[in-house]
Amino acid sequence: MEDQKRELIKAGVPCAILYANLAQEACVQEKIFEEIACGLIKVLFVTPEKLVSNEGFCRFITRLYEQQKVRFVIDEAHCIIAYQDFREAWGRLGILKQRWKLAPIMLLTATCTQSEVDEIRANLAIEEDNFAIICSSTSHRPEIIFNVQERKEIRDQYINDIIDIINANLLGHIIIYCATHFSCEYLYSKLQENLTDVSIGYFHGSLRDDERETTMNNWTSNQIQIMVATSAFGMGINSSNIHVVIHVGAPMSITNLIQEAGCAGHDGNTATNVIFYSKKDVCINYSIVAEHREM
Repeated sequence: MEDQKRELIKAGVPCAILYANLAQEACVQEKIFEEIACGLIKVLFVTPEKLVSNEGFCRFITRLYEQQKVRFVIDEAHCIIAYQDFREAWGRLGILKQRWKLAPIMLLTATCTQSEVDEIRANLAIEEDNFAIICSSTSHRPEIIFNVQERKEIRDQYINDIIDIINANLLGHIIIYCATHFSCEYLYSKLQENLTDVSIGYFHGSLRDDERETTMNNWTSNQIQIMVATSAFGMGINSSNIHVVIHVGAPMSITNLIQEAGCAGHDGNTATNVIFYSKKDVCINYSIVAEHREM
């Protein structure tokens, strides 16, 4: 959200972010509410948790709704039906039509089949007669070269393979996707040990909002060149200098692969997605889904 807010401010659109947890001071949130009420803020970014868990915020939305001043945009709408891969609150956004029946809703995603569109519409309780689909792009990205390799079973050996890829691609940014929080932080620490001259960060769903904001700011300001992350990172990222995306294990789904590999090559130049796979990945991915782990 920080990345999107920054881009809108650059474009001259006044906007703000409200977080769901206590990392954002009450005085900051009160100021944002005042600016919305005065019409100074036109776009407000919130997490799904803010909508489904904060009754005070919902009452504020209701007051705006009664003045016909509310419309909703759900970015990365595919998360609504894949909420088990992200956060449980994504699956509860049906609250929008329950509480604010006439408020328009726009859904944005780069990856959706027709059956998934129907499932999202049903989840949000939107009537078919009031639903339109606009396709403006394709997921086909000819500038991205996919390189699939079997992952070595000894952990330090495949980490050396990753280091070799990094050393061969130091002119741009690199994102490395891991399946779990533990593997993300483990790989981060190993890369820190071996790549002392390269700026590295990590990102996953268990970071506090202030930690996420700091990490995102460091990424967008080029203070971090390599990001080790789970699938919690990447949505809404609009960096033109990502030349390599690495998957340490098989992605959770084709949708995840398209979303994550698609972070690369925004400048139109050739980019690479390297996928390391192992038979163990099936068990790892299954356990993540079965246990509803947050990414």
